[in-house]
Amino acid sequence: MFKSRSNIGKYVISSALVTSLAMTSVLTQGAFASAKLAPKDEELPAIEKEVSDVSNKTVQSLPNTSTIRKGDIGEQVRDLQSKLRNKGYYTYNIDGIFGSITEQAVRKLQADHNISTDGIVGPNTIKALSQTSSSTNNETTSITVPKTSSSNTSKLTDKRAAVVAAAKSVIGTPYLWGGTTTKGLDNSGFINYVFKQVGIDLSRTHREMWKNNGVHVSSPQVGDVVFFEGTYNVKGASHSAVYIGNNLMIHSGDSGVGVAHFDNPYWQKHYIGAKSFIN
Repeated sequence: MFKSRSNIGKYVISSALVTSLAMTSVLTQGAFASAKLAPKDEELPAIEKEVSDVSNKTVQSLPNTSTIRKGDIGEQVRDLQSKLRNKGYYTYNIDGIFGSITEQAVRKLQADHNISTDGIVGPNTIKALSQTSSSTNNETTSITVPKTSSSNTSKLTDKRAAVVAAAKSVIGTPYLWGGTTTKGLDNSGFINYVFKQVGIDLSRTHREMWKNNGVHVSSPQVGDVVFFEGTYNVKGASHSAVYIGNNLMIHSGDSGVGVAHFDNPYWQKHYIGAKSFIN
């Protein structure tokens, strides 16, 4: 009536074996299922390529910087400074740093070309820089002063040559409001200093020199003084320079005493005439 113990033992062992096999199957399937979540080694390069492609597309979709502005540094700024210098707006070192001086030069260029004077180099400013016309501002430019040839020297009086020499001797002197010495010269102070070196005393202001000193001439000769108006908020003559020939002149501007192009459109717009102070 009762099953033997041996049969019961067999039943227990068989049940355990079945349970063990079932669990093994489940665990094995789970292991394989988990293994499918991770890519095989041969799949990795393809996945990495997809990530790379997405990254490249993301980078390519970023908008290109189309403006240059204060705070920028690099080759684009160096190129900008070089073009500004060529047009007479920038007279400092080309260092590739867009600082206040570069921004001021950009604003002057923009003002002369009727562009919004925001100091930011955008498409319109770049177009203005690309134009081949002469520079259009009143900055002193870095220009090599031509040496006077022997043939030209023979045509000049000693006093005219002395005026030019005196003007050249103070190139690089800093601008100083009210200055009349080599420590610093304002514009009319520069004219007074130069002619004082050759024994000629002049009135102190541009307006007085234009009204009282020398004689008017139809076109300037070497050693004459060229006059301009409207460069400052004053009536009458407001600026002057010593004409040294070849459409060049020496004056004291914001950057100090230096050489500038007399035929610069800015100066031509404000030019009112020339005078000779040499007897």
